[in-house]
Amino acid sequence: MTGEVQQFLLIMIRLTVFISISPGFSHSSFPTVSKVALSTGLALPVIGAVPAFTAELAMGDFLLLGIRELLIGMALGYITLLFFTAVEIAGTLVDFQVGFSMGAIYDPSLGVNASYYGRIYYWISIMIFFIANIHHQVITTLVESFTWAPISTDQVMLTHIGIEGIVRLFGHLFAAAISLAIPLIIVALLSELTLALISRTVPQINVLILGMPMKTLVSLVFMFFFLPLLMRNIGDLFPDMIRYMNEWLYSLQ
Repeated sequence: MTGEVQQFLLIMIRLTVFISISPGFSHSSFPTVSKVALSTGLALPVIGAVPAFTAELAMGDFLLLGIRELLIGMALGYITLLFFTAVEIAGTLVDFQVGFSMGAIYDPSLGVNASYYGRIYYWISIMIFFIANIHHQVITTLVESFTWAPISTDQVMLTHIGIEGIVRLFGHLFAAAISLAIPLIIVALLSELTLALISRTVPQINVLILGMPMKTLVSLVFMFFFLPLLMRNIGDLFPDMIRYMNEWLYSLQ
């Protein structure tokens, strides 16, 4: 195995792992052949831009570099996955307040049970991800990662984990999820308060029977009113994805 082939395989490992994890590219409806073709199409210009190996690597060094590239691709893909998960968590919080959490559906694309509003929020985020050309910025950051974290035998293993950055990222995403869900949560709480006032003023009305369809209808109506605000907030969340990807790559220096 020549050095050029080894370098190409290492580049393919990082790109393929990222594409198989990142929600914008890893959806089950996206054919596997297309994912491999996308990885290959990105690897060809990258291999021409990075310094070529001067000699063939030993098998032990090649395996260690392969593990390193695997971990880097997984970390970058996981960062993008967390942002989409935060949007879906926001929908799950809304479902819990509205009452849809009892009817969670199985999502074959993710292999887990997903909430109704969680699916709506998720597909809105996917739409914004491509319409706002965030995927171009993600691909650019992925390609530039070979400059920040080059394939080199001088640094075989990862030397910095960045625990502080991980904690800050999780805290930021939980706060973002709550901020995305808070408008409809307030609407659901006001609906509960209205039902409580109705039950006190008109005891003959069965609040348990009236509550579920009322909260469902009110949440759907206000969902359309808050839709521009929701899309703007989700769009403002994605630049942080690029920032955290760059910060993590910078921590590898």
